[in-house]
Amino acid sequence: MFCFIFSSSHLNVSAALPPVEASAQIIPPPANTPNHTSSNHSVSQTNTTQNPTSPPVTTEKTTTKAQPPAQCFYNVTSIPFGLRIDMRLNSTAGNYRINLTEEGRLKTETFNLQSSNPNPAHEIKHLKPCTKYQYEVAFINNDGSETFCNHTEDKNATTDPMIPTVTTEEMREGDIKDGGSTPGFISFQSDWNISSSLSTPNKPLQCINKSCRLKLDFEDICSDFTATFTSGNCGNSSINVTKSITVDFLDPSEIKPIVSTGLPATIEPMLPSKCKNLSVDYTCSENGNVNDSKEPSDLEPFTDYNCTGLIKDNNVSLDKRTPPIHVRIDCRFTLDITNRKITNTSIELTWTTTSDNCQKALPGLQKLSYNCSCGIHKSTITGKLMARPDGGKCSFTGLSPYTEYTCDIVPTYKKDRVEHRRRVYQRTDAGTPEDIKHVTVTLPENNVITVSCDYKGRLFGPKKIHRARLNNKEPHESKNCDFEFRDLSYSTSYTVVVTVFNGKLESKPKIIHISTKYNDKALIGFLVFLIILTSVALLWVVYKIYILKRRNLQDGSENMMLISTANDEETLLPVEPIVADVLLDTYKRKLADEGRLFLAEFQSIPRIFSRYTVKEAKKTCNVPKNRYVDILPYDYNRVQLSTGNGEAGCDYINASFIDGFKESKKYIAAQGPKDETVSDFWRMIWEQQASIIVMVTRCEEGNRVKCAQYWPTPDRETEIFEEFIVKLNSEDQCPDYTVRRLSLTNKREKNSEREVTHIQFMSWPDHGVPGEPHLLLKLRRRVNAFKNFFSGPIVVHCSAGVGRTGTYIGIDAMMEGLEAENRVDIYGYVVRLRRQRCLMVQVEAQYILIHQALLEHNQFGETEISLCELHSTLSTLKQRNSDNESTLMEDEFDRLPTFKNWRTFNTGITEENKKKNRSSSVIPYDYNRVLLKLDEGRSRDSDPDEQDEEESSDEEDEDSTKYINASHIDGYWGPRALITAQTPLTDTVDDFWSMVYQKKASAIVMLSDCSEGDKESVYWDEDKKTFGEIEVEVASTDTCPAFIRRNMLIRHVKRKESRPVKHFQFLKWESSELPEKPQDLTDMIKDIKHNCGGSKSQRSMLTVVHCNDGSSRCGVFCALWNLLDSAETEKLVDVFQVVKTLRKERQGMLLKPEHYQFLYSALEGVFPVQNGEVKPVQASAADSIQIVNETGAAEKPAEEKAELPASTTSSEQQAAAENTPLVAEEEKKDPKEEEPEKESGGPTETTPQEDSSNGPTVTVEV
Repeated sequence: MFCFIFSSSHLNVSAALPPVEASAQIIPPPANTPNHTSSNHSVSQTNTTQNPTSPPVTTEKTTTKAQPPAQCFYNVTSIPFGLRIDMRLNSTAGNYRINLTEEGRLKTETFNLQSSNPNPAHEIKHLKPCTKYQYEVAFINNDGSETFCNHTEDKNATTDPMIPTVTTEEMREGDIKDGGSTPGFISFQSDWNISSSLSTPNKPLQCINKSCRLKLDFEDICSDFTATFTSGNCGNSSINVTKSITVDFLDPSEIKPIVSTGLPATIEPMLPSKCKNLSVDYTCSENGNVNDSKEPSDLEPFTDYNCTGLIKDNNVSLDKRTPPIHVRIDCRFTLDITNRKITNTSIELTWTTTSDNCQKALPGLQKLSYNCSCGIHKSTITGKLMARPDGGKCSFTGLSPYTEYTCDIVPTYKKDRVEHRRRVYQRTDAGTPEDIKHVTVTLPENNVITVSCDYKGRLFGPKKIHRARLNNKEPHESKNCDFEFRDLSYSTSYTVVVTVFNGKLESKPKIIHISTKYNDKALIGFLVFLIILTSVALLWVVYKIYILKRRNLQDGSENMMLISTANDEETLLPVEPIVADVLLDTYKRKLADEGRLFLAEFQSIPRIFSRYTVKEAKKTCNVPKNRYVDILPYDYNRVQLSTGNGEAGCDYINASFIDGFKESKKYIAAQGPKDETVSDFWRMIWEQQASIIVMVTRCEEGNRVKCAQYWPTPDRETEIFEEFIVKLNSEDQCPDYTVRRLSLTNKREKNSEREVTHIQFMSWPDHGVPGEPHLLLKLRRRVNAFKNFFSGPIVVHCSAGVGRTGTYIGIDAMMEGLEAENRVDIYGYVVRLRRQRCLMVQVEAQYILIHQALLEHNQFGETEISLCELHSTLSTLKQRNSDNESTLMEDEFDRLPTFKNWRTFNTGITEENKKKNRSSSVIPYDYNRVLLKLDEGRSRDSDPDEQDEEESSDEEDEDSTKYINASHIDGYWGPRALITAQTPLTDTVDDFWSMVYQKKASAIVMLSDCSEGDKESVYWDEDKKTFGEIEVEVASTDTCPAFIRRNMLIRHVKRKESRPVKHFQFLKWESSELPEKPQDLTDMIKDIKHNCGGSKSQRSMLTVVHCNDGSSRCGVFCALWNLLDSAETEKLVDVFQVVKTLRKERQGMLLKPEHYQFLYSALEGVFPVQNGEVKPVQASAADSIQIVNETGAAEKPAEEKAELPASTTSSEQQAAAENTPLVAEEEKKDPKEEEPEKESGGPTETTPQEDSSNGPTVTVEV
């Protein structure tokens, strides 16, 4: 329905129809119609369209049934593309509504008719062709009511006045035009509404306004397409529209690719079958890397790609691309194990790799690799890989014999793990069983040997069979390791060899030598006779003793003398005190002629003063409390306990008061507590208010118990000894001594706790004296540092409480006398000590040691510096009063002994060995030179652990060792911690590497440089190279500003195992005398200690240091090495003593004052002043040095120190005394100290001194 609206102002026409339905307009009447002027009229119209699928809309209207206006007539005429409505003359002006209905679908338009144009014409276009429409026209009254208008008949109108209808015209050729091309669609343009006119093909037509489009099929491309349109109800009227569908109509998104699942990769597009010349070129790029494109054939596996295709027609680009597609090729690998090589410690697997989808491309997959590992439980070993894309080989070494391993071979691509791993379960071959540790061989009968063992080692094989051989005869086998050999020969030596057999191999034999006993049955008759004879003799002896005792008891007094002498005082000599200025000359004089004067003085002092009784010590209740039967305290000055339990002997302890230089009862000399006297010992400490205990022994020495451990261990911290509670507060370990801070509490006295300092000196050899006298001076300084005004007597003890105890007390007292009176009376004080406790200063070597310690102090003074006073002391040492005077540091350097020719160096100057020395002035001393064992003739299976380092000695077997210019150097933590050597010559490189291997060095420090001498300085190769019998390989290299760190692997060609060695090459020394920056050298030292296991393992590691001559630069390095350890551990440094010791160990060490000053400068740099305190420089994590205070760690190094036994004198001593101000203890051959070997209750076993005199026999504490 169209509605016309007339108004009196103007005529306005606008069409607002629904899409693809109809359009309407008001046109002026024909020219012959009067009063039709289009410029003066306008029509305003409105369309309303109801959805064709909706039912007809019924609108309630309010209509007035009045008579229609007199001039309200209209006529409807069909025109091309639609209808025209002509209003007749004299139609009333106003608003009209026109309704058009097509099969129930309602369309409405309104227009306005003004009085100036009473007969307008209104066109409605874009209707369907050949379609019947119902229509009606109504006048809209002012009150909104409508009045229907009358219509006139026309040739197309129906005769039914109630339902007027009209049919539109048919379509004609040309009414439908080409609408252009859109990919995937064909378009049409028409003024008709052709949305429902398409008959062929049977597809929906999409129309917007006058444009319609039809979706093409994929196969329509590259063909002629024909569309047939019909004119509504005019079935015989149709229009065919044919168009050539070119590739321009192709929609790239409809091209479906087919991607291969393997390599080489292919992408095949699915194209229209009629497009013969159409192609697609694909390119791919990795996700996130669009700038790098690849052809499909170049794609890599296990990689995500986005691929797009460029569409071409006859190889000419159409500027069209397919949408991106995701492509990933995952190769499926199959790993087949082709070979297995198995030993008892290694597995080698060889495999080939195949792929069912990537086989052709497999050889070219260079980024394909493998990870191989073998594991057991939670332990995994990574193998050594030799791989190629289509297979490989992996070796696993260091495995345990006869062990089941799970081995995995996992392919990786670009280091990322891919699927399809191969797992192999493999057992290693049987290996040599672990050694038998404990074998017990007994003689249950005199000619019967039984062998038993408890084997808990690993068998490394399928069986467990114990074998025992007697004198290499056929073995006896047993599962339980119980053997018995009977009917053996009497008094015969047998060799018992015990092994364990695992079904394949035997363990290393455990060899025991044992002898059968005599034939006891044959001796019974002889023994019966001997017993009768002995009984008679004993009865006679007892009778004689009885008679003798009766005579001795007649005077009513008890004689307690341990030795018989007419008068103890008669043997004493008139020895004058020694003035400090002549102490050195006096020492040399007494040392001359093999120490004749020293020996005479020492032997003149009575071991025991018989006029002092030992009655209390001899009582039956006290005898078990004495460690040795002949070392007893005198009654007059023994320490008496006052708080005992009231039992007999509760006041007794084997301890004596000892006077100091001027102070009475300054010391208490005591025996080392026994297990049963520990509580008495602490009772003495409590009653005497002692706060310092000096212990100059170990608890065990030479497998003998020397003293009970009477303090808590760090594990327990607290021990209770009857009423005394002893708590360990701290424990600080140094190489020579350990300081423990204890708290002592008496349960009988509440709220009473005392602090006791326990200092244990551990560098006193089992037989002899400390090698360096300054060690005892150092101990004295530590002890005196803990003294205070309220301290009671200083308690000093060793094992017996006489030898080492008397020596320490003698040194301490005589040091006081030297400082107070500038003279010492050593002889007189030792006599005084013997009057207060027997056998004080027990052997001659200890008597000489007191002289040496005083001489050391008198000559060299106090050179030890604490870190807190380092900078102030250095300022003092550098001061100079005038330009001509030397500084205190230069004076200190000048006091250093040169030790020229103090030891022999005969081996290094033989004609055969001269050519092995770079410098004739630096030859290693014979006593500490490095001995190289000849490795010829050793079997390939020999155990490298058997190559234990030989002890140095002045006498060597020339047939069993080789010469090398290298010396053992003592470290801070123990002896022989360093080896200094010259840089190897071309002819000695093999010997150099043999030394590194035999001595099991952990690190090599190279201080020479190539420019210093020649290319001989480089004794390794970047590749693996063999020097003599040692194979050397550089595994990795790290370069730092001041040095180069190399990780090397060395291996003996006759052995399988490799040993790691770290090589440090210092770069900042070059040709100058000293490094420009001391910090460069100290930084490298810290790095060495950090990378070679830290301070804990550093104590046992061996470091080889070399420079051109093995002394000039090595001396500086070794000194700093030891000084840094001392500073970190004790917060003390003693440059003088460190340099003095190094000069004794190798010629040419630290001969220039610049070297000496460099050491102080280096320490000053390592420990700068920060906020008024001296603190070490904080290093980085890689360069930090950790010094661990490990309980008990200092014990072993002290035991291992190579000390020659002290002796009275020797010709070598005499020569050294003439050349050096102080003869070191190593120069003297001392007799071994003799030990009272029997505990109380048994007879005393004595050993005569090894001297030329016929002096009395003495009991010696060891």
